[in-house]
Amino acid sequence: MTVKFLPALMPVLALGLFSAAPAQAEMSREEFQKLVRETLLEQPEILREAIIKLEEKDQLASQAEFSKQLKEQSEQLFANKTDGIMGNPNGKLEVVYFTDYNCPYCHRMNETLLTMIKEEPQLKVIVKDLGILGPDSVQAARLALAVAMESPRQYAELHQALMNQKKVSTAALASIADKAGLDSKALLSAAEDKKVSDKLNQNLSLFRSLGLNGTPALVFPDGTLIPGAVDVAGFKDILKDKKS
Repeated sequence: MTVKFLPALMPVLALGLFSAAPAQAEMSREEFQKLVRETLLEQPEILREAIIKLEEKDQLASQAEFSKQLKEQSEQLFANKTDGIMGNPNGKLEVVYFTDYNCPYCHRMNETLLTMIKEEPQLKVIVKDLGILGPDSVQAARLALAVAMESPRQYAELHQALMNQKKVSTAALASIADKAGLDSKALLSAAEDKKVSDKLNQNLSLFRSLGLNGTPALVFPDGTLIPGAVDVAGFKDILKDKKS
């Protein structure tokens, strides 16, 4: 337990303590602090209950904010024409996929998505490329976004080429693009364009507005959130609900 919790807990504790304390006209700060200390020493479970209530309150607030942002940002999340797409571009089962090319958990999630795309012809994966794991991730994301804007039909191929790397480095991007059959020189130049920077910042803003703090993260239109990687079986279970 750290000191920073105390200010938030004091109103909760005060309510319980004053309801149990004898009625009196006034209580000094010193008397109140003494009462709190003595009560917590005698009944430490009060503190545990207060922490649980505070956590529940924070969770409800986070869920409410997530739902609010999902509604307000729905068009940017699910109907932005500059996003890279995996799977069926016209699929009716949509999911937004926040990812970073140097995230090992994203590599696992990517394998699940590849399998599901083969098995589910209506699956449309809307990729929100991020660069949150350092400069190399930023440059990889910029290249992917440039392809999504300039050569959208080749996006999935480049995405997979980047995901096939154990760790993507800036120095290797030209070679990766060339091997994917792309014009690396033109795309690396396009990756430095302001519109790519704006798109990268927009993706990060969406990520943060939803209260997300790690990749991978998947968001469905109905508000279902998958924070972290899931296997094929787990993803199939989730899709069953979407199709029913």
